[in-house]
Parts: sequence; C-alpha cells; structure tokens
Amino acid sequence: MKFMRVLLVLGLFANSAPGQTSKPDTQTQLQILDELRAIHRDLRASTTLQLLLVELQVTQTTLDRAIQKRDTLKTQLTQVQVDKASAQAEVARFEGGMEKVENPEQQFIDRLVELKAVLGKVTAQEVATSEQLQDVEGRLRTAEAERENVQAQLSDLVKKLGAVN
Repeated sequence: MKFMRVLLVLGLFANSAPGQTSKPDTQTQLQILDELRAIHRDLRASTTLQLLLVELQVTQTTLDRAIQKRDTLKTQLTQVQVDKASAQAEVARFEGGMEKVENPEQQFIDRLVELKAVLGKVTAQEVATSEQLQDVEGRLRTAEAERENVQAQLSDLVKKLGAVN
C-alpha cells in the first residue's frame, strides 16, 4: 500500500510543470540523435578494433609456431645431410676396399649392403624433411601475409578514428 502511494506521488510530479511544453525541441532531438550516432560509430569502431587485435594475436601465434617449426626442420635437415654425407663416405670407403680384394668376405658384402640401406633411408629422410620444410615455409608466408593484412586493417581503422576525432 505504501508503494502505491509512492507511485501516485511520483506520477503527479512526473507531469509537466506549468509553462513547460510537452513537445521536445527539434534542435535538441537532432543533437541527441547525432550523439547517439556518434556513440554507435564509436562502439562499432571499438568492437572492430578489439576483433582485429585478437585476430592479430592469433595470427602472430600461428606465425611464431611456423617460424619455430621451420627452424626445427632446418636443424633436422642439416643433421640429415651430415648423416647422408657420412653414410656416402662410408659406402665409398667400403666399395674402395672391396675393389682391392678379389674375393671379399661375406661379412664385408653384408656390411656394404647394410650401409647402402642406411644411405637409402637417410636419403629418403632428407627428401621428406625437405618437403616438410617447403610446406612449413609456405605456411609461414601465408601467416606473414595474413598478419600484414590485419595490420593494414588496424592501420586504416586507426586513421579513420583519428580523422573522426
């Protein structure tokens, strides 16, 4: 009941005071509308800015991972190439030694076959690692392009915000 009285009193005071018009001024309405449009524009720009910053962060993380993977693969490829050179030298040494002997022992022949198999595996590993490296470098270029695109969008947005303010 007390609540109803408060509402009744507020209702009486909410009516226009004598001398006030019930129609708002058109100029005031236009100013309010302009202000609302500016607030809406700022809100959209702020939201877009936040989304672009998140996208930039995700893109940078992807780029960092691709760089790390590339560096790891380069290290692996270098090691595989060293292993390949070592295996080639070992095969050449065994072949040279076997040429000097008319009837090489079976264990030397078996060892040469084994070394050639190792060389084949190392060569296959080199090819696979090279292909992976090329793939990662392609992804790295794509991630760099995406980052540049997001940075350009951010730059354009900042310019627009600077021009508005």
